[in-house]
Amino acid sequence: MSQHYDIIVIGAGSGGLTTAIGFSKVGKKVLLVEKEHMGGECTNTGCIPSKALLHHAREFYTASKISGETTANETYRSQAFTYVRNIVNEVLQEETPETFAKLGIDVVMGEAIFLSKCSLKVGEVEYRYKTAIIATGSSPRTLEVPGLEETDILTNQNIFSLNDVPEKLLIIGGGPIGLEMAQAFAMLGSEVTIAERSETFARLEDATIGPILRNSFESMGIIIKTGAAIEKVDGNTAHFTVTTDKDNTEKFTTEFDQILVAIGRVPNIPAGIELAGITADAHGVLVDGQHLTSNKYVYAVGDVAQRLKFTHTADDTARQVVAHVTSKGILRLNQNKAVPKVTYTSPEVAQVGLSWNEAIAHYSTDHLMRIEVPFTENDRAKTDAATDGVLVVIAKRISGRVLGAHIAGPAAGEMINIFTLAIDHKISLWKLQKVIFAYPTYSLVIKKAADQFVGRQISDVRTDLLHLIKRHAPKLIAATLWIAAITGFNQYQTTQGLTTTQTAINVFDVITMTIWGPLLYILIYAIRPVTFFPATALTILAGIFFGFVWGTILTVIAATLAAGVAYLVGRFFGANLKLERTALGSSIAALRENTFSAVLMMRLIFLPFDLVSYAAGILQTKFMPFILATFAGIILGTATFVSIGASLNVAEFQANGFSFDLFEPQFLLLSAIIFIVSLGLSKVLKRWRVEK
Repeated sequence: MSQHYDIIVIGAGSGGLTTAIGFSKVGKKVLLVEKEHMGGECTNTGCIPSKALLHHAREFYTASKISGETTANETYRSQAFTYVRNIVNEVLQEETPETFAKLGIDVVMGEAIFLSKCSLKVGEVEYRYKTAIIATGSSPRTLEVPGLEETDILTNQNIFSLNDVPEKLLIIGGGPIGLEMAQAFAMLGSEVTIAERSETFARLEDATIGPILRNSFESMGIIIKTGAAIEKVDGNTAHFTVTTDKDNTEKFTTEFDQILVAIGRVPNIPAGIELAGITADAHGVLVDGQHLTSNKYVYAVGDVAQRLKFTHTADDTARQVVAHVTSKGILRLNQNKAVPKVTYTSPEVAQVGLSWNEAIAHYSTDHLMRIEVPFTENDRAKTDAATDGVLVVIAKRISGRVLGAHIAGPAAGEMINIFTLAIDHKISLWKLQKVIFAYPTYSLVIKKAADQFVGRQISDVRTDLLHLIKRHAPKLIAATLWIAAITGFNQYQTTQGLTTTQTAINVFDVITMTIWGPLLYILIYAIRPVTFFPATALTILAGIFFGFVWGTILTVIAATLAAGVAYLVGRFFGANLKLERTALGSSIAALRENTFSAVLMMRLIFLPFDLVSYAAGILQTKFMPFILATFAGIILGTATFVSIGASLNVAEFQANGFSFDLFEPQFLLLSAIIFIVSLGLSKVLKRWRVEK
């Protein structure tokens, strides 16, 4: 017999615990399944033990610099891993099954194996769910090296189980884990060597920060080898091929007692997902913009499904998924939040938003300002003898909108949150410059950055405004002409005392008085979007003057051309909009990838014709799929309104305008049938897109 739950959460790490607690608070019956240990990677083998080891190592390192080698210092050093395990156990006291039982959450230890779309088993017990959350996290990426047994490799999962500090530690990988452990063990007295495959040390950091970090590491005696690829291990000697800056190679060997491999993470894919209809690849479980898997009853959060594998991103996504599910989909996930990243080295390193190169790719150098404030200009850094640091801020010129921030220095991880807030809520450097910061604090470097921006911007304002006007001159001219044309058209109607219907009748009087009427109609309809003249009126009148068949044919051609005109207008005026970084970013990407089906569906459900066309241009969708989808999608809609026109009594229409008394019932029925068919096709198309 199976047990039933509203929510089953697989994995008791950051994402899993947050979702389980969140759903429990809103009254859901929740089961939490954990394969290995409560608290997940972060508590047991990640964030908590690594920061505890760094703290203990810094205390020992500082004391040793002051007092030299003493018996007390050596005793303290030998207690490093005991201290780490004590801290982990202290945190775990808040993450026991009993703690969650008090919150109404059932906890089962064991591996969850999917059985179907809505069921899984743990051991021999089957559990059924309305919604499941996969939060199984990730594991260290392994490395196969001739002569090196997997059992001899240290990763973050077993390094904190050591009892003694190794004399010689080789670290393969120069990412955050490798850098943090390098400093921790160097401060505890190990001879540390970092072998980084990239030719740039701290390659993920800003160009000004890498040298600062390298200088700090080398001052501790850490040996750094970049461009180093391990070839083999012979006993306690590792052999590397090192690529130099000139693409030449040289050999390098180093002795070690222990090897730590820190070359990234791989997702932990749950067993049986194929039976549940869940798709995954080497990068993890595949999810949509709402973190829903290919199984509509299962979501995935955290390392198993996210590119940025941080505890705080797992927690945030989990919170949003809880809100999304409990609101029945009304509350949508925001995938465009700024994500801060911190590496807890000395000096501490933090970043959020765009790098300098990314910003140039998005906006070009002319639109940007790069601001650098060295910590030598900060009084608190001077008092603490911690001036080896820098703040780099990347902002938009004129507006001062913060695009990215990079910090190396004390409390970098605390200060970066101000820039995260600034990016998410569009708080400019103009506003930050007005904030009162306590003195003396490290965060005054933020005020100095804002001061620098304001000073440079004021001195450059004339040049920037001229560039802005020059850059947008074609649009300003076009907008002026457009507004003038629309104003003139409206003034003509007012002066002549004409309604929109009367104006349309006059236009068609002109059309019917010449053999070029159909071509003139197509021309007028095609340029209609730039005058905002109602398409419906012209479409109905096409039925009056050309009949159902020819009216439909001519209008489909004319409307397709009009859509192209509106698209080009939208593209012209929206050329510099960077909508990918807005809340609409994921939707825009999807629209660009599936332009034909998306536009076809919008045409079939009769969304405002010009609005769709303008939006497609502004969003820079592909032109040909847009035009083809418009042509195919408007046939039914055009026929609907042309049939109405074809049923009208022309003389009566000219005398009295629109009136339902003018319509013949059979044409109204035809219009209704076509309308229903169009909506039906849109639903079929939507279902096809979801299944695909």
